[in-house]
Amino acid sequence: MAQRRTPGRVRKWLPLLGLLLLGWVLSRLDSGALAGAFARVGASALALSCLWFGVNAWLKMLRWQRLLQSQGIVLPHRVALAAFLASQFYAQVTVGRVGEFMRIEALLERGVRPGTALAACIFDRLLDVFVVLALGLCLGALGLGNRQVMLAAAVSLLALAGASLWALFVLRRPEPAALLAPLARTRFGARALGFLRELAQGVVPMLRPLALAEATVWTLIAWCFYFAALFALADGLHIVVSRILLTATAAFAALSSLLPITISGLGARELIYIEVLRRSGVPGESAAALSLIHLGVMSGMAIVLGFAGSLWRARQRT
Repeated sequence: MAQRRTPGRVRKWLPLLGLLLLGWVLSRLDSGALAGAFARVGASALALSCLWFGVNAWLKMLRWQRLLQSQGIVLPHRVALAAFLASQFYAQVTVGRVGEFMRIEALLERGVRPGTALAACIFDRLLDVFVVLALGLCLGALGLGNRQVMLAAAVSLLALAGASLWALFVLRRPEPAALLAPLARTRFGARALGFLRELAQGVVPMLRPLALAEATVWTLIAWCFYFAALFALADGLHIVVSRILLTATAAFAALSSLLPITISGLGARELIYIEVLRRSGVPGESAAALSLIHLGVMSGMAIVLGFAGSLWRARQRT
């Protein structure tokens, strides 16, 4: 029991590292200038940013619904929208945004197997990561002129693609690979492998050329509105830098939400914004304010829409 408690405590307190990083970053800034940066953002910029983020969420819901259809799963639009919105609330309060997988509850209650239900959620998460890495690769090279950034993004992209394809190939085999054979001999291991094989089988239909191309298009359009929300806030803060640089900065900052040491990337995001935008003469206070307000808009909209989605799902169940 003592051995089991220690990892649990570590996982529980690990996200505090992000908050400590945020406190350290803010302590190095001028508090008066930071408050002035927050005060510059008008209501119109905030409203426009909220609107674009709402469109982003709706488009991602449509992508998820279309991925389900490629699996042969038909989920009514009202149920898909309510389940997706509710999952966005849980994504805000969990490490690595794993709470967004709660949307599979709408599929499980319709008799869909857990692995098959989870496949579309994992697949659209991977699509987001691939698109963000690709944007970081291209725009980082253009906007930052940094070969190291470009190389890191390219290596990460290739490693993720290779690992995903290898895992899919291994798990689809009827007999477990030699590496997994010892695990298959245990009761828990056999069940885990069965779940993973089910997950891999659920991913296969989404890899068909037409389904993959359509999902990629939905992903690109959705991310355009994500960046539009950022541009609206940058204009409100009077930050004059190229859209390419802002997009590259936001792309790398978005990946920080996957870090296990932060909640929604808090702390790491601000450091990325400050370090990248200062090369174009943007004060650290304005960069930090842009990051915090953008995250605040996303989190606020996700919580409000998620609460509404939760109430909607409760009415659907009754």
